[in-house]
Amino acid sequence: MAIVPISKDDFDRRSPVRTPLVQMLAIEKSWFADSDRNMIGAVIFDKTDKDWNYVVLALHEDGNYRWIDGNSSYPDLALAESKLVERMAAIDETGKVVETLFSDQDDSKPENTSVLFNDINFELKKYFKKNPEHLHQLSPRKFEELIASILKDFGFSVELTQATRDGGRDIIAYLRNAVCSYLTYVECKKYSSENKVGVGVIREVVGVHNIRRATKSMIVTTSFFTQDAKSEAEMVENQLELKDYDALKGWLANY
Repeated sequence: MAIVPISKDDFDRRSPVRTPLVQMLAIEKSWFADSDRNMIGAVIFDKTDKDWNYVVLALHEDGNYRWIDGNSSYPDLALAESKLVERMAAIDETGKVVETLFSDQDDSKPENTSVLFNDINFELKKYFKKNPEHLHQLSPRKFEELIASILKDFGFSVELTQATRDGGRDIIAYLRNAVCSYLTYVECKKYSSENKVGVGVIREVVGVHNIRRATKSMIVTTSFFTQDAKSEAEMVENQLELKDYDALKGWLANY
């Protein structure tokens, strides 16, 4: 099946899922599709790194096109376009993409890791690895999606709770094996760097933890914790984990 150039209007009619932050930092330059329009792709200029990248999106069951593959750091537009067409043709021929998503990672990556149909994709996590300060530009909900995606890469099964629910558990994460099931509630706080997470949040999360009987609870923030918050957490250290901006950068270092 042929991979052919298409117009931006044709590309946009496919309802591609775009991440707002990427739209701010990059410019789309050319667009491609297979002849049946089951898969589309774009070549993008990264305004920060001054290089060329491509993304491949596939038709999802909800009617939107979502990211399934991509690559970066090409020196010119022509090379990026040829690599995009080559990659789309290979995906179209084999119907497979998962095995290439983490080709630059070591063998310790969990076998069930997948970022198919994920709005916060692998390339974006690589971007945040290089530019963690831009985490503060995410909306709170997008930050929750990012954390859920990272936890999924670590081997968890994850579920985002409704955005309007009460605090204490933005993400429900499970680790399951033949021996046991490990349930973690994750509360995400997308705060500015100068706005530290206080003791009130600790008590709220611990309260939900005790009521709902999770194995562990965790608070993840783009900021840091006050000393009072850390002291309170130490009293329940077997129940609660605190992950601050530095810990989050450590997670992103895996990409």
